[in-house]
Amino acid sequence: MKYLNILFKEKNYKLFFYLLLLTYLLIGIFFSVNTGITADESIEQRNWLSKLELIKSYFENSKTTSFNPLDINHYFDRGLTMVEYDLRFYGIGFHYFSQIYLFIISLIFNFNNFSADISKILLNHSFIFFNFFLSGIFAGKILYLIIKDKFYTRLFILLFLLYPYLLGHGFYNPKDTPFMFAWILSTYISLKFFLKIKNTNKITALDVIFLSISTSYLFSVRITGILILLQYLISFMFLISTLKITFYSFFKIYFYKILLFVFFTSLLTVFLYPILWKNPLLIFDIINQMRNYPFGVCTLTLGKCMESVDLPSSYIFIWFFFKLPILFFIALILFPFVEKHIFLNTSNQITLGSILLSCTMIILLLVFFNVNLHGEIRHLLFLVSLLLISSFSIIYFYSKKFLKYFTLVTIIIFTIQNINMYPYQYTWFNLFGNFVNINKNFDLDYWGVSGRNLAKQINKNNKIKKIRNNCIYVSPEHLIKPFINTNYKCIKHLTSIYPKSSEKYILVKYTREISREHPSECKLIYTEGYKYNMFGDFLNMGEIYVCN
Repeated sequence: MKYLNILFKEKNYKLFFYLLLLTYLLIGIFFSVNTGITADESIEQRNWLSKLELIKSYFENSKTTSFNPLDINHYFDRGLTMVEYDLRFYGIGFHYFSQIYLFIISLIFNFNNFSADISKILLNHSFIFFNFFLSGIFAGKILYLIIKDKFYTRLFILLFLLYPYLLGHGFYNPKDTPFMFAWILSTYISLKFFLKIKNTNKITALDVIFLSISTSYLFSVRITGILILLQYLISFMFLISTLKITFYSFFKIYFYKILLFVFFTSLLTVFLYPILWKNPLLIFDIINQMRNYPFGVCTLTLGKCMESVDLPSSYIFIWFFFKLPILFFIALILFPFVEKHIFLNTSNQITLGSILLSCTMIILLLVFFNVNLHGEIRHLLFLVSLLLISSFSIIYFYSKKFLKYFTLVTIIIFTIQNINMYPYQYTWFNLFGNFVNINKNFDLDYWGVSGRNLAKQINKNNKIKKIRNNCIYVSPEHLIKPFINTNYKCIKHLTSIYPKSSEKYILVKYTREISREHPSECKLIYTEGYKYNMFGDFLNMGEIYVCN
């Protein structure tokens, strides 16, 4: 332990930490492009293409019929489908940057074994992972604003980057990982902004513009990013309390800065949402649809099928209970003992105070308005990261020594779990998972990441090779199609075999599909998964059957 302290504290060893991060980044990028493809990734590609079509339409010849993104027939006229119409209000902020990255990286590197589209999806994993990596760095910067301790900040960054649940999403989640990064970045910039005011430092127009850029980018990734305005408001309230001035006095001093923020944030948000270019008032339709998105998905939660359009209030709390690290629960117990000590420092009221209150308020608002959530709590990764920052801070103020040893042990455990679980880290459960039957009580590989490994098994399994002229049924097809040997000519959508079929065929299911009934006369050939905590129950990610 003495050597670790020297390693992270001494200036001469600062380089070691940076080299460690660089090594982590390179290894992470390698593993991210070697995972499977998720069910949502092709949809995200279609979202970008439909928005690109919309952007092109604004510059077309005036004689051409303009593309009305609210008219479904205009989608059909341009060779698009109902899917693209359903995505009309989706943000593409992340795509602006990822498409530039993909264009550049494609000039240097491509996967020869895959089509250009699949190669782009896999290469995009590396950019998603880079967003996750930056999330860890900026989460550490937020923590440093609270504790002002470089050693523990570096320790926290390692903890964050090795936390299996976040790391799993960091490999391939094309929406929630970039959203988490944008939220963390905006949180860091805003807290620095408010601390500048608190310390009576000059606020420049550039400070305001940076905050506007990060905020509007957050909105453009997903419109639910407007919830960060509540976080800004809470930080502002704590700031007013510490400055001991009236609202009127504050607005009088910073009126032009506030006006500049509103103007630039609005302008950039419209710019980043092509659908708003002709009618900025559609922002209210975007907000309303995202709040009540009519997408019904059942998420198996503690043994119950919980519908996304009618979630019980317990949904978020159940998933938090099983997905947050034990560090959070320790902090929850210790908080009453250190709360007074923490907030004697007025800066901590603005930083940690606003994060804690914002997390609480956002969770309550999500429950109160019965917001559509599915796929466990992947939409709330930004809250998970903020709660991790808060938990680490609380324990730090209680006992640095305990935190040091506990974090180092946790990092070792996380490292072992990551090796054991790859590429299924997003299905991670904390220690409380040992007390329930996870296979029967929770959705696991709901995204179908197991498709690549299942395809490998089909390619080499002798029993399946004998019927390679028969069809493979899977839903969606792109989960395994890019990875299947070319000897298999027939791959169809899973639902086309229901209610029954007389042909002999290969049936592939990932976790969400396993719980659904399939035709009789099916023999299980292979089960893909891993052992929970290495020595626990086998967690089922996917299955291969030969039927009829």
